[in-house]
Amino acid sequence: MRRTLLLFIFILSTVYAGENKPTTLVFPSRMHIPIRKATKFHLFLYAQNKIKVNDPQGIAVTRLWSWEDNTTTDDDDEITIYGVNSGQGVVVYNASMYSLGFYGLREKGNQRLKKPHGITAAPWGDVYVADTGNDRVVHLFNPKNKLKYVRALGADTIKKPMDVELTSDSVLFVSDTGNNRVLRFKNDVLQKTIISAGRDTGKVWQPTGLAAISRKERWSFWHEEFLIVIDLDGKRLQKFSFNGEFEGAVLLKDIGFKNARMQYLEIDYYGQIWVTDKQNHCIYKFDRNLQFLDKFGKKGKDDFEFIQPRGISFHRQLGQVLIAEKEAAQYYWIGTDVMQASATYSDAGYIEVRFFLTEPSYVAVDLLHQQQSRTMHPIKKKRLQTGMNTLYFDANGRYIPARIIEGKPRFLREGVPFTNKNKIQIRLKLSATYSSYKYFEREIILEVE
Repeated sequence: MRRTLLLFIFILSTVYAGENKPTTLVFPSRMHIPIRKATKFHLFLYAQNKIKVNDPQGIAVTRLWSWEDNTTTDDDDEITIYGVNSGQGVVVYNASMYSLGFYGLREKGNQRLKKPHGITAAPWGDVYVADTGNDRVVHLFNPKNKLKYVRALGADTIKKPMDVELTSDSVLFVSDTGNNRVLRFKNDVLQKTIISAGRDTGKVWQPTGLAAISRKERWSFWHEEFLIVIDLDGKRLQKFSFNGEFEGAVLLKDIGFKNARMQYLEIDYYGQIWVTDKQNHCIYKFDRNLQFLDKFGKKGKDDFEFIQPRGISFHRQLGQVLIAEKEAAQYYWIGTDVMQASATYSDAGYIEVRFFLTEPSYVAVDLLHQQQSRTMHPIKKKRLQTGMNTLYFDANGRYIPARIIEGKPRFLREGVPFTNKNKIQIRLKLSATYSSYKYFEREIILEVE
């Protein structure tokens, strides 16, 4: 697989989960990639001292159509990454697989950026930047390997915009932070203010990060359409329709994070929402209904740690994840993790295995009957959804499907119940459904109680 030069240097590789390590996100193996976290030193090396890390902000990932080779799928992981270096007013990007490009170093006049923040990009080449210091949004275009200025939007109406989000059907959302509202554009023309000012739910106050997914998005499992907005000084997430109809909200203090300061967010293939928290140095993950799934990372410079994470962006097709920090950038694949796992004998005489998944996953289940010295394989590969899952197995080692209705199982077929509480181990093998499933596996062993 060819090397990809992004904002910094990264390549795809195999992944293995270590014990007691979080696996909601997973690193590539060091056998294939020596650099898991690109620092300002790496940028200095590859940018030839043209750029110094100065307040990194938004990141955008896309797969440019102009790079597409329809004769092969081997290049599907070759993506273009745009990163905002706000303090210098520069967008850094990979102009090719082997070279960096810079917008803002030589631009003059109205083409210069001032304290930009959010950025969004499309596979057809459009790029939009929240040009915060100039009170506008800047439309750029990349035909293949060079960003070019197109025009400025909202110079007379927008005040200190913090983020922008472009959907697959060319709808552009703007967090007009200084005016406490969210705007919707189409073809660079303002259509309407879809969310107006207010501190109550259904309104926005100092909106910042935005993420949206369209029904027309190719890489979408549910083909639902919604917009997520961060507001209230990074303490609230709200969900809206594309017309601004309120669909849900969550305050971070209500789920135990009182000092949260959310920055940027992204929506993955399954409609799940990933949010960076600069104050708590971590990533939050929610399902598409804003139900909390996981907190990933903590403060530090080691593996699975962050210092003030900011921008986050995905390549939805393959589950590649880029995260900008205060002075670095990290590259992950989407993995899966399991929590609250237990195995017991149910009232029906079956083995009941319960566990919470942070990601839709493939699961394989083995039953190790220690008294009979045999291993049964009731599930070789089954796809399960995010959240709490419950599986049942009978005395013959068969999987017994069931629906949980009002907290009680309704079995879809009969099995042979256990007559004794035998000494049995349950081995769960889990992997994400993205391309990483071929290389990454999370394994846990439970004793049936």
